[in-house]
Parts: sequence; C-alpha cells; structure tokens
Amino acid sequence: MESKDNYNFYDSKLPTKSDEHIQKIIDLLSLISKPDALKIFIATRDGMKSQTSTHSEMGLSKKQYYSRLRHLVKLGLVTKDQNVYRHTMFGRIIYNDHLSKLGAEITHSKYMEMIDEIQRSSRFSKAEIDLISSKVRSGGD
Repeated sequence: MESKDNYNFYDSKLPTKSDEHIQKIIDLLSLISKPDALKIFIATRDGMKSQTSTHSEMGLSKKQYYSRLRHLVKLGLVTKDQNVYRHTMFGRIIYNDHLSKLGAEITHSKYMEMIDEIQRSSRFSKAEIDLISSKVRSGGD
C-alpha cells in the first residue's frame, strides 16, 4: 500500500486528470462547504426573488450574501433571470444528483453505523448484509 506522502491524485477514480477540472471541483466543494453559500444555493432551487431584504431574511450581511451569490454565479451553479436567481442546469445536477442524495445518506447514517457493527460481528453473510444495506439506502422495508 502506498504511503500518504506518495499518493498520486491522478490515479484516483475522478473522471478527469486535468488540473483545471480538479481546481473547479475544489472551488465548488469549497464554496458549498460554507453554510451561507449552501443556504443561498438551496434557496435558489425553486427560484429566489432578488429583493433588498433577502440577505437579512436569511440572517446574512449584505457583504456575505452578495459575495456568496457572486461566487455561485461565477461557478455556474446559479443564474439571474428577470430578477430571480435560480439553479442553472449544472446547479440542478449538483443539487439533485449530489446534495439531495448526500442529505438522504446522512439521514440514514445511524443505520449505516449499525450495519458496520453487524459486519464486524461476522454473524451474517455478505448477501444478508447487502440486502439490509440496500433496504436502508432505499428507505424500504
């Protein structure tokens, strides 16, 4: 096994080896990791009217609000159309395919911890554990 110091980022499973693409991934994750940017991104999902009171309604200073909004636009996640901020196609994909799924997985994280404990017990087969895992992840019975 390679040591952490010898880790080659380009051998990872990311779909790109371009430094430019990697930087865009870093920029996107960095931005949405900020609570105020994430709050704005979520609020723009169904369209958010551009009003002078929006920043205070969200509990943000004008500087925080406009700075984060500008970065969301710059990264191509949000666009402004007729005084309404909303997700771009890229923003919808990031929200629907990644953030909402992440939220669902977090909701089930306690069950996943339980499955990890069951796996360590060696009492159940891999097929049984996989069945339980798939039911937890799908929210089914």
